[in-house]
Amino acid sequence: MSKVNRIKNIVIGIVIIMVSISMLVFPDTGYYMATFILGVALLINGIKQFAYFLSMGIHMVGGKIILYRALITLDLSFFILSIKGIGQRYMMAYFVIYYFFAGIITIFRAYESRKAEAAFWKWKLITGIIKVTISIMCIVNNNSETIMLYLMCFGLIVSAITRIGKALKKTAIIYIQ
Repeated sequence: MSKVNRIKNIVIGIVIIMVSISMLVFPDTGYYMATFILGVALLINGIKQFAYFLSMGIHMVGGKIILYRALITLDLSFFILSIKGIGQRYMMAYFVIYYFFAGIITIFRAYESRKAEAAFWKWKLITGIIKVTISIMCIVNNNSETIMLYLMCFGLIVSAITRIGKALKKTAIIYIQ
């Protein structure tokens, strides 16, 4: 991981922690702030993917996939930025669905890392189990928005700490002679 990516991941982790704390302190505006930050982040990512497609992806085999991914990301960002009057319960439903599938994917990636005898597969497995557990606990406690808020903030803080930990982890450099 390059130094720029390390700094970017640390900054993103700190922003996620700050958003989750603000959601705990100001639950009414915290949801909308989290929605706005997510929408802007997806918009920037979609623009970057589209620019990459126009500069290099157009000439690549399978470059249309980059275009489709950019268009879907842009569409999702426009959708998220346009949902101003949506209730907190719907925000939680999106979070639960996202977190459940992200946890499942993390668990599968941990097993792939284990098969490849890579380090830190246990941390990936634990993170995936935490994500799935949080999403299941949110489904069980769907009548209480307060408990769901605490679970969501806990999940965001765990994700942020994982991101910061990955950025601070030393990577092995392989020299070819």
